[in-house]
Amino acid sequence: MKKNIYVFVILAFFLAGGIASCSLIDKDPVSEIAPDNFFKNRKDADAFMAGIYNSLQETLRSNYFDWGEVRSDNVQNAGTGTAQEKVINNVLAANDNDLNAITDWSNLYRTISLCNFAIEKFPDLIERNVDASEAQYRDQLGQAYALRGLLYFYALRVWGGTPIVNDVIVNVNQRLSFPRATVAQMKIQILGDIDNATAIIGNSTTKKFYIQRGGVFALKTDVHMWFQEYPEAIQASNNLTGYSYITNPSQWKQIFTVPEGSNETIFNMFWNSVEAGNRGVAVCQKLGAFGNTSQYRIAPKVVQPYYNRFNTGTTKKSDARLWLSIDTVLYPTLDLFATAASNTIQYGKFMDISPIDGRFAYSTQQECSVKVPIYRFADVMLLRAEALARTYSFQQALDIVNAIRSRVGYNVKAVLADYTGTQEQKAIAIQRTVLQERQLELVGEGKRWFDLCRIGRTYDYTLNGYDFLREVMNPILTARGADAVAYNSDLNMGRILYPINSDVINANPLLRGKQNPPYSE
Repeated sequence: MKKNIYVFVILAFFLAGGIASCSLIDKDPVSEIAPDNFFKNRKDADAFMAGIYNSLQETLRSNYFDWGEVRSDNVQNAGTGTAQEKVINNVLAANDNDLNAITDWSNLYRTISLCNFAIEKFPDLIERNVDASEAQYRDQLGQAYALRGLLYFYALRVWGGTPIVNDVIVNVNQRLSFPRATVAQMKIQILGDIDNATAIIGNSTTKKFYIQRGGVFALKTDVHMWFQEYPEAIQASNNLTGYSYITNPSQWKQIFTVPEGSNETIFNMFWNSVEAGNRGVAVCQKLGAFGNTSQYRIAPKVVQPYYNRFNTGTTKKSDARLWLSIDTVLYPTLDLFATAASNTIQYGKFMDISPIDGRFAYSTQQECSVKVPIYRFADVMLLRAEALARTYSFQQALDIVNAIRSRVGYNVKAVLADYTGTQEQKAIAIQRTVLQERQLELVGEGKRWFDLCRIGRTYDYTLNGYDFLREVMNPILTARGADAVAYNSDLNMGRILYPINSDVINANPLLRGKQNPPYSE
């Protein structure tokens, strides 16, 4: 059953339209209701929250992959689309019809505007305890703060400082143009939203498609890691309770195919392709398209450890992520995987395995209903391990790495005695071990690009900064030839950030002259 939810916030570009499933949010339609006549009861509150989550889904449907994965070393081009070639080759532009979908932040700010409206309206429902539902409204208000913080965090990582727009726009005579904030101001905003959320949000560990307390502390850990605030990241991750590692390797697949039943999942983006008008979430189109070429393939070097991991005393491959992600019937060896035609490679991490033939059941782009993880337990624990390494708690960091490995069947441990040198040298070496395990564990989940960007000297867009990103990406981009742009000059270092879309700049006079260099407006 479909439920169409349309919540008008006066201005057309702040319209939230969506489709919610009975299995997720079962609410009656709300149609063309002005703000003053809305938020009268619990039913209105639920419908509005459904609109926020639908808007979040639209914002991240494809962008979670384009923003967080494509420009990393995880993927290679497989299709022939002009847009994907430009992105993977680091040839972005602010005024390019091929790229407007990923450089335009309008959907992101539409969702922020809905969060703003909830943040203004829910306190009144709480104070009046409408329909005796104060606890629910407090939870929903906390969700609005958390989702706004998450969206600002995406904006910060993709574009740098962006406008902070927390006003509720209900009148065309209100201020509609806002300047770019500084990175410091964005950080204050994000952490403030997180603090407001943790004070009131619910603590359910079973509501996987709504952000809850665990998801907020996952976000807080991620934010502190972005700013290399390692003690704060460790403290935030201490609050992640009620989740646990899988207990056998076969359960790893369920994290992606049945997230609502996994103790490792924290917050997933709900998707049902039928209820979304026969539009699937983009991961199938990107990595595992049925019936046509996927846009990208996973780079052989990334999955090489899957093929090369053997438990001591055996000759049998031991890391279950190999056969739970890659068709080992077609590609039993790394060489066969690496030399296969790019347009034939599919990545099955997010796909069910057929009980009939044991092969991956790939979906068409229209039918793809993958519920992509936004945060999960292993993700946060590996962030914690990295923070522990950087604060010289080496054995604790390696214990997490070994737990991540052993739960998927690989029992060869990372041993502290193998790391030598000064404390700082050991810290960096163990951090690299953690980063490789993050890459193996989280490939395809929109994490790798951000991992590359937050290591070393950040916010220095010269050849003095982003040493880890340059170390990883420059050889890859250089090998792609003249069509690709490496981070090999101060000017090209600016390409770490996305350009601000020209339409966005033209609509906001306070952004004119504020484009990210080297892009033109």
